Amino acid sequence: MRLRPALILSAAFACALLHEADGQDKKKPTEPKVWMCLKGAPLWVEPFKGPDFPKEWHKGKGTWVLETGSIKGAEIAADKHNTYMSRPITSPNVVIQFSFKIEGAPWVGISVNGKEHVAHVSFAADAFKLNKVTGIGPTTKHTTVDQTKVKLNDDAWHTVVWEIYGDEMVATVDDQVTALAKADGLSADRTSVELNNGGQWAHFKDIKVWKAEPDPRWPKKRAALIETLMKDPATLGYK
Repeated sequence: MRLRPALILSAAFACALLHEADGQDKKKPTEPKVWMCLKGAPLWVEPFKGPDFPKEWHKGKGTWVLETGSIKGAEIAADKHNTYMSRPITSPNVVIQFSFKIEGAPWVGISVNGKEHVAHVSFAADAFKLNKVTGIGPTTKHTTVDQTKVKLNDDAWHTVVWEIYGDEMVATVDDQVTALAKADGLSADRTSVELNNGGQWAHFKDIKVWKAEPDPRWPKKRAALIETLMKDPATLGYK
């Protein structure tokens, strides 16, 4: 699949769809929007408030350093593995929201996993990718199902909403740049969320996870996104 230009939401189109999506009062502070799903029950929130590594998380590989309201990761050469830390989820269909900042890391990512790896979103200096993943350890295989050009190594915080329902995924950065795909055969064995990155350093904060519920308006919104924003559906991860 070829890399496509950033899918930037036009102001008029975005306003119309976002108003339809949630009808929130514009005067109130709003959360980043969802496109494919409705937010169901909250599963957990991680604000990284305490001085110690949060007990709810499994610390895998790499060095993890808590800062005020955030955490940053760096690879350890002896590990011969990228950084990762994970926390359980109780629903295979989820809406995940978090913010990240790249500080020299070649890539920053977040995954959903079960007994094997399932799906991954990775963010590099000039693009981000949606990946279907299978296997574990040496059998791990990433298949890119959509990817979008966007500048992300600007030392700024960027907020991501990643929606996973069935075998469809939508990821949006800063309510502006979107990747979406149908990943046939995506495993429903999804029991944890994992933060990960290569090199050093990558920062994460404000992680929130909800159970995803189906939005009956999604077929209409999906068609509008593909037709209005891309003008070339062949570049998307849809057959």
